[in-house]
Amino acid sequence: MGFHIDQQINFLKKIDFFENFDDHELRQFLSVTRWLKVGAETVLIRENTSERVFFILVKGEVMVFKTLEDGVHAVELTTLHAGACFGEMSLVMDVKRTAGVITRSDCFLLMVEPEIINSSNVFLQLKFYKRFCEILVSRLITANERMSSVNAPLPAERMLTIKLPAEPPALSFAAGQQPAQPAVAEKLSNAVDLASGHSLPPLPPKKERVVKGALQRQLTAALELPFNRRVSDRLTPLLSGENDNTLRLADLVQMDPALSWKVMQVGNSSYYRRSIPVGTVPHAMITVGIKNIQATLAAFINAKQRRSAFSGHRQVALAFWRHSVMVARLAALLRDVLRLSLSSDVYLAGLFHDIGMLALDSIEPHFYPHLTDPSSELCQDLCAAELAHVGIEHGQAGALLGESIGLPESYLEVMRFHHAPAAARSSQLSVALIHLADAFAVQRGVGHCPGPYQSVPPIAESFAWAIIQEHHRPFCEVNVAEFIATFDTEITKTWSSLSDGLSFS
Repeated sequence: MGFHIDQQINFLKKIDFFENFDDHELRQFLSVTRWLKVGAETVLIRENTSERVFFILVKGEVMVFKTLEDGVHAVELTTLHAGACFGEMSLVMDVKRTAGVITRSDCFLLMVEPEIINSSNVFLQLKFYKRFCEILVSRLITANERMSSVNAPLPAERMLTIKLPAEPPALSFAAGQQPAQPAVAEKLSNAVDLASGHSLPPLPPKKERVVKGALQRQLTAALELPFNRRVSDRLTPLLSGENDNTLRLADLVQMDPALSWKVMQVGNSSYYRRSIPVGTVPHAMITVGIKNIQATLAAFINAKQRRSAFSGHRQVALAFWRHSVMVARLAALLRDVLRLSLSSDVYLAGLFHDIGMLALDSIEPHFYPHLTDPSSELCQDLCAAELAHVGIEHGQAGALLGESIGLPESYLEVMRFHHAPAAARSSQLSVALIHLADAFAVQRGVGHCPGPYQSVPPIAESFAWAIIQEHHRPFCEVNVAEFIATFDTEITKTWSSLSDGLSFS
């Protein structure tokens, strides 16, 4: 909208929705919303789609309709005028649209994305949702009044024929509004996890899109991640009575991603939060206190309700834990060989790099068991398969989970970008080390699949080497191919210590 901000504010003051909003609040609101100008007969919302955007009609008129089975005729539900809002159910429920909305005239609209509103000033949020609730109550009253005449025949003028556009309008929100596609036929796999005897469930059908806000709520519910029982059995004797062997306690905790995650979650909780985020397991122990850590871990391990990782498929769970610990150890070894000085704990970053898989497993428990089948699309390109069947890849999921417990940004960067180091922003060197350690682990057969991923490029071609050269000048004079050969030799020499303790199952 080509008006000055003050003109926009004055314009909004004339709309019922913004009654009781002051200038400062309207200015804040405008900073997190987008103006749209659309022509008549533009479909704004399509039925059976799952995008989460909410509209405020500033000027014009729109019609809410329900399409009949023939796809051509529709029943008009209501007509909305300036000041009305629609699409509001997307704010409270992750359900597909139950009705469509089409413009009857040229319209000015404000498009509101719930995730953006939820990140704005808390007082603005409260006022916005208070107004939103008032509208919902008003609509409920209207619906109740209509129920009294529910058996009345539908007036002929309420039946109409509309011609929906063949494609969605070219608006910024249109990408998520394609008509729902037929569900992909589920094919039952005959593959079996030989280590556990479990038949593989059907692969989840492909998803159109996952809404960040909804996913964050689901991931938050998955904070109690499954851990390796063999590690917890070794750890349990150190969790009761007097124990001054804090080094042994920290070492055992850092043998498992979920146990380390729990310690970091407690260390960065609002109750213990210091001026800077807790960045290591020993730091968390000092911040929280050994007794509190012991009590927290004991309760975590002894909780009665505990889901099994990867639906009880031991082969997948074992591969996950081995890969996580091996990447952590290789990243630390690579750091030492290169003589790098990093502010973050590269071992812990490696341990956490794939933790998003544990969280996504709680959302789609039938997905990761297919890693036992070397011919599955998961083993061809895991991230692409996650995007297709879960709606988000594990790196982004891990970062969202990490944000919810206050992890330092360096760990979030590693989780987000360890498969694409060129995209890293603030912790490029840590991301590069974890990316390379991941590749070396997979090359040595310590990956998530029985065989190597088909999409993994040669290690020598990784962009991570360029990042190391940029941030560590002495490496600019090193021949990468020769360094890889030397580092491979070093891995071979230290393989027994690198593999120590990874025989647990």
